[in-house]
Amino acid sequence: MKAVLISDMSPVRTRLAELLSELPYIQLDVEESSAEADSIISRIDPAVVLVEIDQARGRGLEIIRSLRARNRAPVIMAIAATRSLRYRSSCLEAGAMFFFNAVREQDWLIESLDSIREQLGE
Repeated sequence: MKAVLISDMSPVRTRLAELLSELPYIQLDVEESSAEADSIISRIDPAVVLVEIDQARGRGLEIIRSLRARNRAPVIMAIAATRSLRYRSSCLEAGAMFFFNAVREQDWLIESLDSIREQLGE
């Protein structure tokens, strides 16, 4: 299953990339900038896009809205690195289908990816 991780925060990006690379069914592409990610997403048509919402320029919600507006929108998962979950409702309203805390909800993230894979028949 093709997935793209968009995160400009190195510790979050590194940890999530390591976690996701342990899943044998994930073909992961990791991007630091939304501009690069947009090009990759258009080219590879991933099933899932994980967006780290604590982007340095505050672009996480903008990225989610842009993804949701696509003709063939992927499953969008918002990831928050902070302990605060204050962004949950904003992300879901913007078009994310899931919201996870990158520190405390990694098991739920994996369970959700497993479920998506099953639904896609991959």
